[in-house]
Amino acid sequence: MTRYSSSSPNPPLSGAARSHRAARIVFAAALSCAVLPSAQAAQSPPPVAPRQAAASAVASTGTDALPVPARTPGDPWEPANRKGYAIQSFLDRHLIRPLAKVYRALTPGPIGRGIHNVLVNLSEPAALFNDVLQGRIRRAGVPTARLLINSTMGVLGLVDVASHMGLVHHDNEFGVTLGRYGMSAGPFLYIPMVGPSTVRDTVGAGVDYLTNPIRWANYRHRVKVQQVKLPVGGLDTEVAAEPLLDALLSNAVDPYATLRSAYLQNKQSEIDGEGVPADLPSFDEPPSDVAPATEAAPTPVPAPTPAPTPQPGLETQPL
Repeated sequence: MTRYSSSSPNPPLSGAARSHRAARIVFAAALSCAVLPSAQAAQSPPPVAPRQAAASAVASTGTDALPVPARTPGDPWEPANRKGYAIQSFLDRHLIRPLAKVYRALTPGPIGRGIHNVLVNLSEPAALFNDVLQGRIRRAGVPTARLLINSTMGVLGLVDVASHMGLVHHDNEFGVTLGRYGMSAGPFLYIPMVGPSTVRDTVGAGVDYLTNPIRWANYRHRVKVQQVKLPVGGLDTEVAAEPLLDALLSNAVDPYATLRSAYLQNKQSEIDGEGVPADLPSFDEPPSDVAPATEAAPTPVPAPTPAPTPQPGLETQPL
């Protein structure tokens, strides 16, 4: 049995000493596991939110790291207008278009055209009033003649006799009158249940409503006529405009921007006296039930090639 003296460099440990040393090692390991992460966390910077990080990057570089969408000229209230357009789209899908289908089913063919003609006849005084204000005296003769002819020969406007005489209806409103006198359109607006407009056209619509003879003229059932005209006129406009708007917006990448552009071009054309551009829809007339058939152009027949005339003295040699 080997004996170790107290001067030995590595004397053996007793069982108690070995247990005490092991305990101290375990305690030190546990203490390091608990202290080191907290120390590292204290030395590391606190987490930064994404927006704060982006702002810090912009401040440090001096450049716009995040692109800011540009405002559309003439539409400073675009976020609110787009919300209004979204509300209108929801109402169109779930309320207005279903009601328009019922209205179309209840007013087929001549009945729907008769109602449309009456509504157009009721808008002739506004066109006449604004034509005079704009100094278009010769043009004002058209709504004057239409109102007289269709109200008498057309049985209160049920039949559009004036159109068969070459007197075509045209819309006019006080917003166009203000534009003719140089008033700018102002910010674009999209109001649910009203549609696209501008500040100028909204003011003009209020003037048209107040100066409408149907509103202040004294006749029987005046209140009932006004109460019926608003919803029936809205449904008639929806029936007339639905296929045209579908054709305009069906393939549009941004339907709101497309409708805004079409409306502003339409109004500017009316102010300039050019009528509605060819590529924009016009809502003056109801859509025809059957599209007119177009005759195919005749295919040109090529002229026969004349046979070569043999010249005298030349003979064909066989090969």
